[in-house]
Amino acid sequence: MNDTHSNYGRRQVLLGGGALLGAGFLLSGRTRAWAAPAGASATEAPRTLLLLELNGGNDGLDTVIPFGEDLYHASRPRTRIAPERVLRLDDYRGFHPKLTSLRRVWDEGRLAIVEGVGYPSPNHSHFTSLDIWHTGQLTGRASGDGWIGRLMARLYPDDRAEPHAVHVGQSLPYSLHSSTHPIVCFDSPPAYRWAENGKAIAEAAARRTGAMQPGGARPVDTIRGIAANANVSSAEVRRAAARYEPRVEYPRSDVGQDLRTAAALIQSGIGVRVVSVAHYGYDTHEDHRRRHDQLMGELDLGLTALLDDLRGTPAGDNCLVVVYSEFGRRVADNASNGIDHGTAGPLFLCGTPVRGGLFGRHPSMTELHDGDLIHTTDFRTVYASVLERWFGVESAPILGARHEPLTGFWA
Repeated sequence: MNDTHSNYGRRQVLLGGGALLGAGFLLSGRTRAWAAPAGASATEAPRTLLLLELNGGNDGLDTVIPFGEDLYHASRPRTRIAPERVLRLDDYRGFHPKLTSLRRVWDEGRLAIVEGVGYPSPNHSHFTSLDIWHTGQLTGRASGDGWIGRLMARLYPDDRAEPHAVHVGQSLPYSLHSSTHPIVCFDSPPAYRWAENGKAIAEAAARRTGAMQPGGARPVDTIRGIAANANVSSAEVRRAAARYEPRVEYPRSDVGQDLRTAAALIQSGIGVRVVSVAHYGYDTHEDHRRRHDQLMGELDLGLTALLDDLRGTPAGDNCLVVVYSEFGRRVADNASNGIDHGTAGPLFLCGTPVRGGLFGRHPSMTELHDGDLIHTTDFRTVYASVLERWFGVESAPILGARHEPLTGFWA
């Protein structure tokens, strides 16, 4: 596997773009109040975004199921879900039977389903497709920073020292990569130990020299300062997680606990504007029915715990949750009782700010491209809506071109 996509070990902190120097945001020995973006008020909890990535290529046709479509059943003799098991949303489509709690969120009007989401000339490679989604541009990493990294640069052009974007997990997604702002990735706050890394940083600093920075500081002095404050920052992160008292019980699954940590960061008031979480295991080439059923159950319990926990709090009611996957899966199942890489699929937006309902158009089950669904909604129109309608920034510089925002799902 290409080392740019490899997972890092547990307890290792990843710093997007800024490398070691980007670590300084945690090392001030203080907890910062809500950090307001340029031109915004610092007295209110700002709008935040939680990204939940269904990593591996979620099967959209078994998430929002077109049970009223004969071709769905005919194309999947080994893996289809019978109509009587579907949690019906209307006479054509319905939720996977494990999504019982999300069905409640839907009924409450807090879940929007955007159908047929994808991009032109789709790619079946996980890495290539993720790079496209993570940058918001069809050229992927060749375009530069991730779309969230670019967003941070727009929101905080003069603030490059505080943590405004965090990924909860072992491997930093490229969407958060920034060449100008510190981005943090950690697996588990209770296991987070800056002291372990701090010793290595100090040893590296002792061997290095560098040119003077503006203001008279040398890079080596900055690194030594980071190392000197390592224990203080480590304690702050652990305390923030330990002190959090969720209002609901989160499931013990990995994604459930990661979402609990995400809620703690959103509610903490330390200035986080974007939190990223990944739910792994969606590459169901084999044994699809059992594996996907389990994933849907984990998603249902974890995501609804987060939504219920955040609801009714100032920070929680200002949090938008976006659930996406790098691609869907093919229409037909395979001989291994699985389903191979496909293209378009549904995207969820949920939370207090969302006006629920169906958006976009379900892809045709008869007009396919080499057995794949043809996307009906460009994912960049959703990004444009998040950037312009939610964060209030111009989307074209971030997405590389103008994409008309998808509208209608704001409460």
